[in-house]
Amino acid sequence: MDVADVDSAEGWHGLRHLLGGDVAPGPQVRSGGGGRHLWFRPTGWGNRVRLVAGLDWRGVGGYVLAPPSRHARGADYRWIRRPAVTLPVVPSALLTLIAGPPPPAVRSGPILYPDRYAEAALDAETARVAGAVEGTRNDTLNRAAFMLGRLIGAGLLDEPEVRRELTAAARQAGLGWSEIRGTLRSGLTAGRRHPLATSPPSAA
Repeated sequence: MDVADVDSAEGWHGLRHLLGGDVAPGPQVRSGGGGRHLWFRPTGWGNRVRLVAGLDWRGVGGYVLAPPSRHARGADYRWIRRPAVTLPVVPSALLTLIAGPPPPAVRSGPILYPDRYAEAALDAETARVAGAVEGTRNDTLNRAAFMLGRLIGAGLLDEPEVRRELTAAARQAGLGWSEIRGTLRSGLTAGRRHPLATSPPSAA
């Protein structure tokens, strides 16, 4: 499953507002920290941080605790609504937020020297991932994978090299192997679907 991880009243109200007050009738858990987990059918997307204030998304590479686990503070995870045979589909408004904005135009004009651009992008994105702090690491990795996936789709970068570089950077930031693999898979796949358009330099 994927899970909407609500950790505050602000997050709960933000989710309800996003869904027009119509929260999907799927499994819900009262977390040991006092928040809520809403379970949904898997989307294929990775983790997302702060979809709105107080609301995170746990997808590919993520995890949550389930009842009857016990929180470090001593409180139990409890079912508000137990799972049925099938999980609900993520509502379209929430799915749009999880997927993120459409691929941005990287710049208004053509990229005249795409090989140099791709090399600089790989260096910049791996440095950003390596320096990401806890709470932002997975989201930073996903965004980097998406950006570099666009360059892979355009034939400007080698996918095995990108995977090696991003994996090393993510390990340096403190992410685990399984989380890295899942996030790279979803981010690179999404990026390859939107290859970056390039133009060769004009002849003199």
